[in-house]
Amino acid sequence: METSWTQELLNWLNTHPGWGVAIVFLVAFFESLVLIGILLPGIIILFGVGTLIGLGLLEMIPIWMAASAGAFLGDTLSYLLGHRFRGHLLDIWPFSRYPTLMKRGTHFFNTHGAKSVVAGRFIGPLRPIIPSVAGMMGMKPARFLAVDIPACITWAPSFLLPGMLFGASLEVASEYTGRLTVMLVIIVAILWTTWWVMRSVYEPLATRSARWMRHGIRWSRRHPVLGRVAGRLLEPSKGDVLSVTMMGVLLVVIVWGLGMLLFLSPFADQPEALDRAVHDLALSLRNHLADPFMVAISQLSRWPVSIFAALALLLWLLGAGRKNAALHWLIAIGGGALLHLLLSWGLRTTPQVLEMADQTLQGPSAAMSLCTVVLSFFAVMEAGELPRRHRQWPYLVSALILILLMLARLYLGLEWLSGALMGVAVSLAWTAIVGIAYRQRAARRFSGATASLIFFGSFFALFAWQINANLSDDLATLEAPTVTRSIDRDAWWGSSWRDLPEERTQMASVASRQFNAQIAADPELVASLLARAGWNSTPEADWRWLIQALNPQPDQDSLPLLGRAFEGRSEELLLSKNLEPDGQLLTIRLWDSGVRLEPGGQVLYVAQLSEEKLVQRLGLFSYWRSTPLVQDRFGPIRDPLTQLEQKVVDEKLLLIRSSQAD
Repeated sequence: METSWTQELLNWLNTHPGWGVAIVFLVAFFESLVLIGILLPGIIILFGVGTLIGLGLLEMIPIWMAASAGAFLGDTLSYLLGHRFRGHLLDIWPFSRYPTLMKRGTHFFNTHGAKSVVAGRFIGPLRPIIPSVAGMMGMKPARFLAVDIPACITWAPSFLLPGMLFGASLEVASEYTGRLTVMLVIIVAILWTTWWVMRSVYEPLATRSARWMRHGIRWSRRHPVLGRVAGRLLEPSKGDVLSVTMMGVLLVVIVWGLGMLLFLSPFADQPEALDRAVHDLALSLRNHLADPFMVAISQLSRWPVSIFAALALLLWLLGAGRKNAALHWLIAIGGGALLHLLLSWGLRTTPQVLEMADQTLQGPSAAMSLCTVVLSFFAVMEAGELPRRHRQWPYLVSALILILLMLARLYLGLEWLSGALMGVAVSLAWTAIVGIAYRQRAARRFSGATASLIFFGSFFALFAWQINANLSDDLATLEAPTVTRSIDRDAWWGSSWRDLPEERTQMASVASRQFNAQIAADPELVASLLARAGWNSTPEADWRWLIQALNPQPDQDSLPLLGRAFEGRSEELLLSKNLEPDGQLLTIRLWDSGVRLEPGGQVLYVAQLSEEKLVQRLGLFSYWRSTPLVQDRFGPIRDPLTQLEQKVVDEKLLLIRSSQAD
């Protein structure tokens, strides 16, 4: 799953670390430069550099020094600009284009004084503003340097550390399942993009909503049809123009996009092709470590979770005397439930890979629709009870939950992408319609904190109950399928062994990714023969491994081996043997290759014969790193299996099979 250009970039940085230092210096410099830093996603770049440090491709100390020096130089130049022009700085382009931002920085400096230089270095929007404001406000150079130098030195590692931890965790994830690594990157990227887009869109709407609403109302009143249908709905309400505008714009965009999708789908192959591409990608990322988490997240789409939370909030609204809010809440949820039923009868079907899925699992678009209506309409109600500067948070929380749910269902093959997007789009359109009507008529306020406690408490309580009730059954139902094919037994022994997979994962950073054995024998027979030579069965690690990995002095007894994945499935057999006094382990891992040998239907296993060594990353956690055994090290495995037929082919691949009579 790793593209060639990314591997080339990593290799290039590994062999040219000086360029990494130069890049970090320039990024830190420009990100600290007044106003320019607003446009540069320096934190993202530093996070990526920290990831490379965690992966061991770059050294921490030179990067730390480069980031601190770049930040200090940028701060100093910004300070000198402010010190030189003082109050006239606000009249000079481009500073004159950002009066609100400069005013915010001035207010922050007046409130906190010299401490603002330190605090501003760690606050993204203020980082490229505070040094110039300090110079503009007459802060003495010696005083500025005394607080800015320590701030720059401590700032660099604080923003590199998250990337370092992420990079180190990716190394561990890559060691055990390359698919998990790619999946983690995709999920983090999508969630962060959602967060960034919503934050970026909300602020422009907040400053322009009043003008847009006035134009929209005047136009709607002049329209002969729309004026009669939606005239009253679009009347502005005092102090709540922004929210009404956001829902109105959202409604227009969603309806237009849905109409285009429905119109073009019958005449183009692209929706189906995109659906198939996303489905194939999701299937290729399936792995046994992520499956329980994704199946647990998918429980959010079960109707009892949404309905219970909706009923709990409805009863509280009625008990608190908020009949108007309760009526609109009932209308919104009732419409969402109706959408849930209608969508379960139509649109696209569940992907064919899950024909064996249990009928209790909800259909694709229907499952997303009800949860979308419940979460999004609660966000509309909750935002109306918050101060303007905090109204974006309910929308952000709901969006992140829905995105995570959609990713889980796509990953498990329970959704076509177009079906999921249609279900969400229709639900958001319905939410926007009811939300506009509610905001126009919401006269009495209620406690947003109490409503959130009741709603999310009920929502996540039922979510936890659904996980407890359904996780085991759903894991079995949604297990990644094994694609089987048949090969003649003698043909495999002769040359068809070349047709089997050569690697467990395509992640180039994993040292032990190649299969170095193929075994056509009962795993129980292999285990019993090896047990006589001191090989032991290794129990499957659980969540406690995360705690055990933090042991500062790990050993074989305190840190178990983790399982690895091949095509989304864990090992059929994992055995280990202690190598005294080296403190290392020999391991053998077997996976079902999907091949059956005829005659007889014997399962053919692909295997990794490895040596495992304890490795500690960043002085924080440890894991077993694997290196493949070469031919001259096969003895401890071959010797106990002498009653089975064996041979080495291509000087690196061990073939083992039981006799025909067995």
